[in-house]
This record gives sequence, structure tokens and C-alpha cells, in this order.
Amino acid sequence: MFESITNVFYSTLDAIFMPIIKILHPALAILIIAIIVSLIINIATKLLVDQKRVAELKKEIQEFQVKFKKMSKNPEMMEKLQEEQQRIMQLNAELMKMSFKPMIYTWLPIILIFIYLRHVYGFGGIYHELNPNWNGVVVYLPVILSKILFVNFWHWLGSIFYKGGFKIVSNTALGWLGWYILCSFATSTVLRKILGIK
Repeated sequence: MFESITNVFYSTLDAIFMPIIKILHPALAILIIAIIVSLIINIATKLLVDQKRVAELKKEIQEFQVKFKKMSKNPEMMEKLQEEQQRIMQLNAELMKMSFKPMIYTWLPIILIFIYLRHVYGFGGIYHELNPNWNGVVVYLPVILSKILFVNFWHWLGSIFYKGGFKIVSNTALGWLGWYILCSFATSTVLRKILGIK
């Protein structure tokens, strides 16, 4: 039963993504997949969250933070701010609740995409079967960027959880997971600005 569901899942996504996976370099194919997923997530956020209310909440919270910083050295004024601080905490809670709303609908597709990308680009995955000499490296970053992104740390962390398979030894190299996360952050930031998401 579970195997048949898995097969349907993989074959459905293969039908959608395999044409680009077979003809494009992994870095470009994963970038396109990240753009599609980010677009879906950001459209869901735009439709499910009242952007006007988010902007109002953020503005009010920011104004309070500025006021709080200015009055932090004056104990008398700080007492007056306590009542307002409680209201700001409620506004923060409302803002957090609004930001979690789209996650209810998008967390499952995100997990499924991770599973699918591992099926394609993981050790012994489809791409590895098509290119047996492939070492798992999707992209080499400039040295300065790899240091900023703590690539060494992520390689170390990955080695704890992921035993066997590709041995990506270069300090500037990213596998499918690191490259997907990097692409997701970049594309999501750009799309949020384009769609006017607060």
C-alpha cells in the first residue's frame, strides 16, 4: 500500500520535473524547482494573510520599539510604557499567528519536495544512475561566499546525519540540499518583494 503511494508520488513528480532534470545541470534544475516552490508558497501567503494588517502591526511594533529604546533610561517613563507593552505583546502574538497560517498549507509540499529531490539527486538516485561518475557536487561557490555561509559547518553537520554515499570534501562545494536551501532563500526574498508581501 505505502509502496504504491510512493510510486505514484515519484512518477507524478517525474512527469513534471524529469524533462528539466535530464537536460539541465543539477544547479539550474534545482534553481527552477526552488523558484516554482517559492512561487507557490508566496502566492499562498499573499492570499491567506491580510497584508494591510501585517503592515499596520509591523509599523506599530516598530514605533513602540523606537519609543522603548528612547525611554529605557528613564524609570518614570518606563512605568507608563508597561501598559502599552502588554498591548504590543498581543500585537506580536497576532502577527505570529498570521505568519503561521500559510505554513499550515505549505509545510507538506515543502517536505515532499525535499523527499523528491533526495530521490533524484541523492546517492544512488535517478541523476546518479544516469551519471554514475557524478560525485554529488551541484555547485562550487566562491571561497568568500562559502565562508560567509559556513559551508564547512554544514558539511560537518551533514556528516553526522547522513552516513555513506557521496563524500563531498571541498569546502566550497554544495550538494543538492545546500543548493536548494540557498536558492529557496534567494528566490523567496525576491518574490516577496515582487508580490508585495510584508
